[in-house]
Amino acid sequence: MQPAIAAAFDEFRAADKLLSIHRPDSALARANDSGDLSPELTAVIQRALDIAKETDGAFDPTIRPLADLWGFIKKEGYRMPTERELRIVLTKVNFRHIEIKENHFIKGAHDMTIDPGGFGKGYAVDRAIAALQRHGIRNAMVKAGGDLRVIGLPPGKTHWIIQLEDPNKKGQRTPVKLRAGAMSTSGQYENFMIIDGKRYGHLLDPRTGKPIQGIAACTLTAPTCFESDAYATAAAVMGVKKSQEKLGGRFGMRFVLMDESGGLRVVMTKQFPR
Repeated sequence: MQPAIAAAFDEFRAADKLLSIHRPDSALARANDSGDLSPELTAVIQRALDIAKETDGAFDPTIRPLADLWGFIKKEGYRMPTERELRIVLTKVNFRHIEIKENHFIKGAHDMTIDPGGFGKGYAVDRAIAALQRHGIRNAMVKAGGDLRVIGLPPGKTHWIIQLEDPNKKGQRTPVKLRAGAMSTSGQYENFMIIDGKRYGHLLDPRTGKPIQGIAACTLTAPTCFESDAYATAAAVMGVKKSQEKLGGRFGMRFVLMDESGGLRVVMTKQFPR
């Protein structure tokens, strides 16, 4: 058991070395400077760009300049950008301006970057699960923040119990029965600011540059954690109707809608586990 656990943690460290933008020696940090990609990094970024294309940019791995502008990256110095500032920064945010050719990516603007915030943890979880499976582990859960994936089942049980956070932070968590695959939550309840009585959360629409409204959280289930991580972000941005149209046939989704007074309402698709 211990070698398997050690191997899983090794995969987390390997994913960090590949994708972290907080360490200058990571493959992604270097690629953001030079454009040079390893075959492994090429595959990961291409997968993220494919999801961006499928979701019409609701998920966009080039979004970091926007999050920096609003102050959501450091969770301090929150501010309301001007329309002019948004227009300038939006020139640096558009997955369509990233082109990959022969393990090299070409940027439409010289200071565009790829940010792993919407897929990095999911990718790391998938790598850890694969390591456990290589060591013969058949029943396990691997969790990283709001992203997790399970294999097998707990001893003597028919499902795993996942506790979804209460967006009002009053401790009223919601238990969900997960039997297979991955689950991720994109929520507005941890990183937000309030200006003139209105809440602005960190989930930004890459197409407008502004925080989404009306959705406190979106939880999505998928076969892999890379998928659940990225598509949960996209679904939160697209909203209930559009997400059901584009993603409802493939993934289970649970939306927590919040009105201006803080009241909550839950909407679930048929595929979401009960």
